[in-house]
Amino acid sequence: MATSFKHWVLAFSILLVTGLASACGGDEESKFNVKSDVVVRADYPMAMEFAPDGRLFYGEQLTGNIRVVSADGKLQDEPFAHVETQTALQWGLTGLALDPQFATNHFVYVYYTELRQKEPLIGSPVVVRFTDQNGKGGEQQVIVGDLPNTAVHHEGINANGRIHFGPDGFLYVSVGDYDASETPFAQDLSTPIGKLLRVNKSDGSAAAGNPFIDKPGTDPRIYAYGFRVPFDFAFHPDTKTLYGTDNTPVTCEEINIIKPGANYGWPKVGTFPFADCNAGEGTHGIGFLPKPDTRPEDFLSVVSVSGLGFASARVYPTIGDSMVVCEFLTSLFRRVTLAPPQFDRITANDIVVKDCKLGITISPDGLIYYGTDTEIRKLVPVPIKSE
Repeated sequence: MATSFKHWVLAFSILLVTGLASACGGDEESKFNVKSDVVVRADYPMAMEFAPDGRLFYGEQLTGNIRVVSADGKLQDEPFAHVETQTALQWGLTGLALDPQFATNHFVYVYYTELRQKEPLIGSPVVVRFTDQNGKGGEQQVIVGDLPNTAVHHEGINANGRIHFGPDGFLYVSVGDYDASETPFAQDLSTPIGKLLRVNKSDGSAAAGNPFIDKPGTDPRIYAYGFRVPFDFAFHPDTKTLYGTDNTPVTCEEINIIKPGANYGWPKVGTFPFADCNAGEGTHGIGFLPKPDTRPEDFLSVVSVSGLGFASARVYPTIGDSMVVCEFLTSLFRRVTLAPPQFDRITANDIVVKDCKLGITISPDGLIYYGTDTEIRKLVPVPIKSE
């Protein structure tokens, strides 16, 4: 069923109010023997990543600033760089990644919405690269600059998501469906809309081995397709399997294993009034994340996963080796348990803390860092008291 812009805004507002009401911490902290500590004050730190030297780079969604926190926890006075990003609901600076060879080439990649037209408001997702020059971003270069303009009268919805490097060294770029489910761009292989892209980091061209690279009439950068909002994704640290989200509008919010060439079905999945979240077309999710006390198929059950990563049992013995997510609409930080040995099915999800709204990253020593509206925080293990 198509979801209009006004319908989505109403649903978004309802969920946001209910989510903020619950985002206030709780007994779950003691349950998992962790505490949440403030690292720095920050303005909507949507995307973040650690450099090999221990510095934390992060991007502010609404200001367009890229900031740096030193290895000893001090915020650099001046921004590392700034991009002129257009903000509206989900638009803005949403992605940041450091080059796998950052120690030698000092490259920082940023993903944001660039203004194309003011009336009516139209933007376009762009990936640019900066070079770290003694703590300042220089030599700005456009890496991906040809993504389509957003849909007229759908401002602020379902455009740029995250960027991450894969273990293969290629840059992965998530692109939403532009809130255009009436026109199923997500199923159209000639456009990058509603896709996960896999590109060369030097110029944004199609990566070797992409599933549609030799198919005429397709965008060769496409790695997987059929998404609404594949906002965040992460590679399993051991198996290297790619897991990702798809934030559906009202029901059946998915966690997927993303495979090359696979079709994840949007817009013919995950929307009311499907009573069965596996009733749609394409590759189905390995599990679904609803709000507490709702079922995935319930109307307005969605949580809008905004960050995804993997915890280590070595650092967090009570959380264990598991997926972790942050949810924009509930501000919940959850542990998501995957069933061994294939880790291809969600068996449980548990609330760890209640103040995680934006992105997640893992420090070199395995600690989890995450964003709230106004802070970057870290999840710190608390020693288990002996009886």
